[in-house]
Amino acid sequence: MAYVKVDDIELFYEEKGSGLPLIFLHPPGMGHVVFHEQRKLAKHFRIIVFDMRGHGRSELGSKEFSIALLANDLNLLVEALSIKEAVLIGYSSGGSVAQEFAIQHQEKVAGLLLCGGFSEVSDPFLQAEFRAGKALVHKMKVLSWILAKGHARSEAEFKMLRSYIVSTNPYLLENFYEKGRRYVCTNKLSALYIPFMHVTGERAFYFHRYQQIYKKYVPESKLIRVSNSYHELPTKSWRELNQIIYQFATSIELNRR
Repeated sequence: MAYVKVDDIELFYEEKGSGLPLIFLHPPGMGHVVFHEQRKLAKHFRIIVFDMRGHGRSELGSKEFSIALLANDLNLLVEALSIKEAVLIGYSSGGSVAQEFAIQHQEKVAGLLLCGGFSEVSDPFLQAEFRAGKALVHKMKVLSWILAKGHARSEAEFKMLRSYIVSTNPYLLENFYEKGRRYVCTNKLSALYIPFMHVTGERAFYFHRYQQIYKKYVPESKLIRVSNSYHELPTKSWRELNQIIYQFATSIELNRR
């Protein structure tokens, strides 16, 4: 566990393992703890998880919130940790930050894996989720219960996730939901020339249309749907997701040799 000075804030991060760096980006409210099962990948890679500004143990700062600001925070973290190139794994809206970083700093991205990510929020179901999240940011006990319940497989995991979610700054969270809902990078995807994968659950039906968008704009992208799974892959289907991440990152390593 450590902190690094990033722009106007102290950013909390954890790293474990060695080898090819894998950096995980969480969605609004969840913090780095949503990736607690992905730490097992440290047997094979250098795993880095962190709390974005205003989340968990990271400071909020005073700058106007934007997806680009979070991507800049990530860039400064990468520089502080002397990372030349990393595989980015963005979960849900964390994928928006990952995509923005890749668009701005493609030379620093060895590969991009989106877990239930999207380049725009253009369907009514996802729009409704964002609006519901924004409406509940000042009722953190309710929002934290919903998010933790959706991800947890046990009472202990529920308590762990919920206790971390309630520490999120409500102002930051409100902006993250709103700016995340409005974020669009679809027309910039064709400029990406990096290994690209999109993973979603077979039953997360309204994320399937985004796979078609990626297939159109990133023709070489690899698309995977995890059987009998919904959106909450990092916790509810962590074994399958970890295996997918392992294979994706290993293929990148092999192609470099």
